[in-house]
Amino acid sequence: MGIKHVFSSENICWQTGSVETKTYEDTLKLTGKKKQTVKGFGGCFNEIAWDILQRVSGEDRKAFFDELFMEENSNFTIGRVPIGANDFSLAWYSCDEVDNDYALDHFNIDRDKTYTIPYIKEAMKRQLELTLFASPWSPPTWMKTKKVYNYGTLRMEDQVLEAYARYFVKFVQAYENEGLQVGKVHVQNEPMADQKFPSCLWSGEQMRDFIKNYLGPAFEKSGMDTEIWVGTINGPFVDFMMGPGSAPFSEYYDQFENTILCDKEARKYITGLGFQWGGKHVIEQTVLSYPELRYMQTESECGDGRNTWEHMEYVYRLMWHYFHHNVEGYMYWNMALPEGGISTWGWTQNSLVTVNEETLKVTYQPEFYLMKHFSHFVKKGAKVLETGGRWASNCVVFENPDGQLVIIVGSNMNQAREFMFDHGDRSFSARIEPHTIHTFIVD
Repeated sequence: MGIKHVFSSENICWQTGSVETKTYEDTLKLTGKKKQTVKGFGGCFNEIAWDILQRVSGEDRKAFFDELFMEENSNFTIGRVPIGANDFSLAWYSCDEVDNDYALDHFNIDRDKTYTIPYIKEAMKRQLELTLFASPWSPPTWMKTKKVYNYGTLRMEDQVLEAYARYFVKFVQAYENEGLQVGKVHVQNEPMADQKFPSCLWSGEQMRDFIKNYLGPAFEKSGMDTEIWVGTINGPFVDFMMGPGSAPFSEYYDQFENTILCDKEARKYITGLGFQWGGKHVIEQTVLSYPELRYMQTESECGDGRNTWEHMEYVYRLMWHYFHHNVEGYMYWNMALPEGGISTWGWTQNSLVTVNEETLKVTYQPEFYLMKHFSHFVKKGAKVLETGGRWASNCVVFENPDGQLVIIVGSNMNQAREFMFDHGDRSFSARIEPHTIHTFIVD
């Protein structure tokens, strides 16, 4: 039996560790149950990232893409694409801002050809298996109840809904013409948030009817095999996020996810659901009632631009939560940002890599190493394994297609603990130091 051990702490990242054969009382065990199949890990292709990457040296830019996308490194295999502007675009835009263009005669992805598509194609030079999913942050402004990017809802009128459904179709087809296959679309980024950046509110009834009567039939008519996903779900918000009494009833499971999915005519078009932020509070209910659907985490929570080790530990807990609730993939948000991580609309956020705008120095941040602790070792097609024992709440275990086990252990305790993986002739033990992340690979 061969065992490899890699660990990271705040002061040293991606170090080779050792294992022991001692027997400890606190163990991690496998129950024998195999759960969901893993599709992979990735991040979002945002304009600000591509813009800053053009300013670093060719050597550093190559290293960034090599580190994130090559199989022998982080091996990212999923990319998220905005349909129109998101909060890390350089400015507001959509694919058709000509008023009342219901025929979409002026639809175009010209801006994507300058920013997003070159970014994706640079990644694809390293990762031939890269798959893409897309979502809008806002429809074209002329389709909304208020003609602005960051307020209002889609106008629930036949001609608008029909045009918006074809807007999705044309986006997928336009990317296909550029040699890029969009495998799935999520109907709306964060349908429960009215943000200062591009956004659009949706109720469960509105999304149900749009999928059932417009988007599903439009995809069916087009002959595309692009999947339709409900997402990216960001609610309910709870008291600690927005203050007591702030979460309206309309954001809860029955009023959104269940309203959409219990409708058989809508559900027949739906492949899965994507969750992020407050969506983590309803994924358990959704999986319990609709186990036949697929699930993914669509945007890791972004932090405050300081890229601290403490926030990395919080993100590990998110990864633990989502993989224990049936997701097939985990998506980071910004892969690269200028230091400080300020969006076009003034929100500071974390990223895997930061670039100093004066010196152009590139720094790999703690959450880069966290993602690599998963994505470098967990292969596409791996199974999540159910666990038990005292360490179950700190670990995620995967079985790769070749039978190799990947055990990921995270501790944000202030004291060291003794760890034992109790699994017959594949057992081992180790000392888990405070505030560390570990990956054990057992052949």
